[in-house]
Amino acid sequence: MARERIVLISEEVKKEVTLESKIRSGELDFEKYKTLSEEEQKTVIEMLFKLASEKIDPHQGNSTLEFILFGFMRLMNKKVKGLSLTQEDKSIEESLNRILEMHDITNKNKLISDWLFNYMGYAEKKSEEILQNRQDHVHRKTRITGKVDK
Repeated sequence: MARERIVLISEEVKKEVTLESKIRSGELDFEKYKTLSEEEQKTVIEMLFKLASEKIDPHQGNSTLEFILFGFMRLMNKKVKGLSLTQEDKSIEESLNRILEMHDITNKNKLISDWLFNYMGYAEKKSEEILQNRQDHVHRKTRITGKVDK
């Protein structure tokens, strides 16, 4: 009687695990990357982003953005109303200015050509994907329910 081999892990998952192992171990470099198929290169790019994201807790990122946004809103609300800034407000403004200088986009002394990353190209691409997803959702919901609540 022949034995039947049962495979629980797909070839695609095996390839991804192998690629991730090579990335983490430093075995995968530019020369080896160039030899990968287009699909494998795409997978590597996605994995690199995920690896970078592992170090950033999304909740901390959201909190940071919230604090920046509300600090900015506090200052702008006072400025729009013509109120003078307190010493605490000025401290918040100084902190926001330091944060602005940290980032490539808001650092007035850094040329776009010197940015670490094409932030705006990435934002445009993700915006297109988000809007397409929204359009797909509305189409699917309309097809199924006959309406879209606004």
